[in-house]
Amino acid sequence: MVASLLAAWLFVEAGPVAANPGFAATPARTAAATTVLDREAAPRCPQTVAHCFGLDVHVAATDGRPVATPDWLDGQVAEANRHFAAIGVGFEIASVTAIASHYAHVATRKQRDRIGHEPGRRKRQGLIRLFVVARLDDVDKPGEQIRGVHWRRRQNIKQRWIILSTIARPMVLAHELGHYFGLPHATHPKSIMNKRKRKHPPPHARTFTTPELAILRRERDAAVTSGHLVPRR
Repeated sequence: MVASLLAAWLFVEAGPVAANPGFAATPARTAAATTVLDREAAPRCPQTVAHCFGLDVHVAATDGRPVATPDWLDGQVAEANRHFAAIGVGFEIASVTAIASHYAHVATRKQRDRIGHEPGRRKRQGLIRLFVVARLDDVDKPGEQIRGVHWRRRQNIKQRWIILSTIARPMVLAHELGHYFGLPHATHPKSIMNKRKRKHPPPHARTFTTPELAILRRERDAAVTSGHLVPRR
């Protein structure tokens, strides 16, 4: 089942992906975790950017099927690349791994902590960890859903990751990556960090503001200097 799930995704990786201990309980799972497929259509860092960062993607499964499609993720990455090009940054999928079905619905703070700190799950250094789930609940408003979150593990806030729900529109990954690179929510109408509903400017005209770009550049350089992120070229 897991093998067929991972085969439904197409991986972008320079070399073989090491087996994930969290999925190595059976030979079939080990084989699935080491499968590498190349897909020309998958988003790559644009050649025009100076900084290329990898996404370590973990996709929840229900009934043996991934909760999202490669095309859905491609759209998220492509939109993030469009907005981050202004600071010479691009993103590409470094790996895709299946995670257990009980993560398809993330409802609590404890589950947000746990999804990125599952015992035995291999952490790939230098990459941005991204988890894709079917439903992500608003922990402050019971019964309501959100589209994404940049989450810091409460026991150690240096450990952090992004969680996206499949209801996320294409701009959500770019928004959460904005948080990952140090941006708070904003009130400027143009900013994609502004969560308020508004008619102007239209969504296609929204992006990072000039002051936000300055913060993004600073945090980009700090992440590389510290070794938190390792450029892929």
